[in-house]
Amino acid sequence: MHTFSIRAYLLLLVLALSVPFVMVVGYGIYSDRQQTIANTKLSLKILVNTMVTNTGGKIDNTRLLLERLAARPIVQQVDPRHCDPILQELYQLHPEYANVDYTNKDGLMVCSAVPEPGGRMINIAHTSWFMEVTKKQRFVVGKPHFGPITGKWVSVLTSPIFNARHELIGTIQLPLNLKSYDPQIPAHLLAPGSHYGFFNEDGVLVWRNVDPDHVIGTHAKSEAARQVIALRNGELEGTAMDGVPRFYSVMEIPDTGWIAWIGVPVSAIYAEANKRAKIASTIVLIAVLMLLFITLIIARRITRPIAALENTARALHNGDFGARATVKGPRDIAAVAQEFNSMVDAQQHSLEQLRIAATAFESHEGMMITDANHIILRVNSAFTRTTGYASEEIVGRAPLLLRSDHHDAVFYRAMWESIERTGGWQGEIWGKRKNGEVYPKWLNITAVKSSQGAVTHYISTEFDITERKKADEKINELAFYDQLTGLPNRTLLQDRLKLAMAVSTRHKMHGALMLIDLDNFKTLNDTLGHDMGDLLLKQVAERLCACVRAEEVVARLGGDEFVVILTNLGTLENHAATQAESVGEKILAALNQPYQINEVTFHSTPSIGVTLFKGQHVGIDELLKQADLAMYKAKDTGRNAMRFFDPAMQTLVIEQSKLEADLRRALKENQFELHYQPQVTIDGLITGAEALVRWHHPERGIVPPAEFIPLAEESRLILPLGVWVLETACTRLNIWALQPELCELNLAVNVSAHQFRQADFVEQVLSAIKKTGANPRRLKLELTESLMVQNIEDIIEKMRALKAHGVGFSLDDFGTGYSSLSYLKRMPLDQLKIDQSFVRDVLTDANDAALARTIVKLAESLGLQVIAEGVETKEQRVFLIDAGCHAYQGYLFSRPLPVKDFEMLVNSKPHQV
Repeated sequence: MHTFSIRAYLLLLVLALSVPFVMVVGYGIYSDRQQTIANTKLSLKILVNTMVTNTGGKIDNTRLLLERLAARPIVQQVDPRHCDPILQELYQLHPEYANVDYTNKDGLMVCSAVPEPGGRMINIAHTSWFMEVTKKQRFVVGKPHFGPITGKWVSVLTSPIFNARHELIGTIQLPLNLKSYDPQIPAHLLAPGSHYGFFNEDGVLVWRNVDPDHVIGTHAKSEAARQVIALRNGELEGTAMDGVPRFYSVMEIPDTGWIAWIGVPVSAIYAEANKRAKIASTIVLIAVLMLLFITLIIARRITRPIAALENTARALHNGDFGARATVKGPRDIAAVAQEFNSMVDAQQHSLEQLRIAATAFESHEGMMITDANHIILRVNSAFTRTTGYASEEIVGRAPLLLRSDHHDAVFYRAMWESIERTGGWQGEIWGKRKNGEVYPKWLNITAVKSSQGAVTHYISTEFDITERKKADEKINELAFYDQLTGLPNRTLLQDRLKLAMAVSTRHKMHGALMLIDLDNFKTLNDTLGHDMGDLLLKQVAERLCACVRAEEVVARLGGDEFVVILTNLGTLENHAATQAESVGEKILAALNQPYQINEVTFHSTPSIGVTLFKGQHVGIDELLKQADLAMYKAKDTGRNAMRFFDPAMQTLVIEQSKLEADLRRALKENQFELHYQPQVTIDGLITGAEALVRWHHPERGIVPPAEFIPLAEESRLILPLGVWVLETACTRLNIWALQPELCELNLAVNVSAHQFRQADFVEQVLSAIKKTGANPRRLKLELTESLMVQNIEDIIEKMRALKAHGVGFSLDDFGTGYSSLSYLKRMPLDQLKIDQSFVRDVLTDANDAALARTIVKLAESLGLQVIAEGVETKEQRVFLIDAGCHAYQGYLFSRPLPVKDFEMLVNSKPHQV
């Protein structure tokens, strides 16, 4: 019988235990190495997918924004006179935008949020992105471009602008700062020496995390970069320009041609696994040797630590990575246990790497991973928050329960065909939460393939875009609806009117356009305040809506102007007019009812202009002008009335418009001259003249002042005309001062109320006197009573300032206006002028005779001179002499004469006329 020593038993026991231990640990090391490498690569795929999702979503959001802007009517006009204010708002709201602008079809910039210095217009027809978008006629992501104005690298995102016939009429572009494409991957998620970025389809580097300012815009140079561009989707190993072999994970951004990539040094991929394998192998070898050595020295003390070590190995093999060997027993065994624990710590580090990948998975976007059979394997917390499904409720199920009824089978079939064909799909889709609520989301699905090209998983990310949808609706409301009344604004009105005219064409039915203006609305604002005015406008909007059918349009043009569009009024014009008149009477009655505005009861009336239309023979702007003309006709007849458009109104407006244009040209071409009407004393002595402007029209001849002076007043052209008259009259005074027969003459110049109210009127007069060298004491300014209606203190102050320099003043048309004796007493006047309307009937109308005598007496009491204009008969002159008036002007003495004729008259009869 053979006996074995304890040592032999221990050796046999150690050998018996070591073999399975080494196999288990070796298998664990191999599995750990393979899993570590696979997890690292999966982490890179997830990070690249996140880059694609974020950047692709940003580009697609920009595409949607540009397409919405391109569809707006104000943009489709491509008119530089109507620059879009929304461009400036978008530019200010998004700091990553370098600019927002749009051009016409020839590349000439029409509107820009960042105008070119000096106001000049830029032509971008030569740029690659403009040529590409005009060629492809779709949304284009431009190549990297260094902006000379912004000083930044940008990618110009461009969308075409089409008219109603789908003809290209321009482009709208948004230069996006390339720095905004930086996905900003946290440094701790990648090993040192890792690179990531984007190439465009031409191999130009759009962004790179390493030294971006010097490499953006350059073409791919390294073999690894060219391999990345050629691969577009997948994984590869290659060597970059710095000579470092890297493992690259590559994914294409759909619809852009851009390629996202992350390159991690190959050594970093395998180093940790190789290191742990080497350490673990060394530990196992040392452990076995030490066990063999210890068995030769000790017996009992070795069995328990070995058993404990074996138990720990089993626990680790079973997945309990928190297990650690107990460091007890002999020093060597304790050292083996310590090394074993180090190996376990290395494995724990591998788990940390997996947790980093899990952290990337737990992003703000909802994420879901399925297998190739569409069974859900994993979801993140953002997905749970968005859908309401807990992980345990949805893992193991198909995503069908997330579908809403907004899309049919054809939609989903096309989506999966796109995924199978391109490897991914993204777009806006409606999903369904656990509680049954349907919500909009932006979904991105990416197929993960093995090295053999077979699909192994599907990764989907989703953004809840409910708030963005609400923001879009708010933008639409701000762009197309009046914020005070909620009615369509001018922009939407034009669209609705265009539609109504198209329907009228199709059905050959009449429609009507009604323009409603509130009478004396300014009085309410001035007396009770703009808040009360706003409340009135709201009530008016409500009453107008109640007066028309639901399908008919009520809109607010602005201020106190409203528009009503009536449709389907029949094929006969008379019948249509009758129906429109009926609605107009209903509106008049409704708006004449009292308004209760807070504690105030207010009465308001409207003036309504109506024009009929049938088809699209008349443009929208012309139709609005017709209604506007009819509305003003209603105001002219006393307000609170309704009038239909009369073509004669249009003719009158056109003539007035042409006359105004001619008047502007006359000022530029100096078509005016002054005529002079003598002013004489009782003994016939010519003491001066009144300067009267005459217009020599090149086609119409002499245009009477009664025709063009009111137009000049209304158009404010009286201001430059008045300056010309003043300077011309002063020049004439200076010329007369050098002629003995004429040097004693005074010259009266009429001054418009608009001209006198200019803040610098005093400076204008003094400048004319200084410029021409005229004697101010020979100049007399004739003012009208209408000037004294407002701001009398300012008038008196200006008169006194000019009076101090010797300028005289005459009050013209006295007795026809609003003269106040208190004002007359304070004003530094020299003369009162009896209006010709009194002089004309002074012999036949007792009232006019009494007024003439009263004016003479009033002038005497105030110490003023008096002159009568419009004296045409000797009988009128005799009456005025008897009344005490000793100065006259009128056809009895002379008509207004050109300067040469006037001077001849003075030289031939200096003492008597």
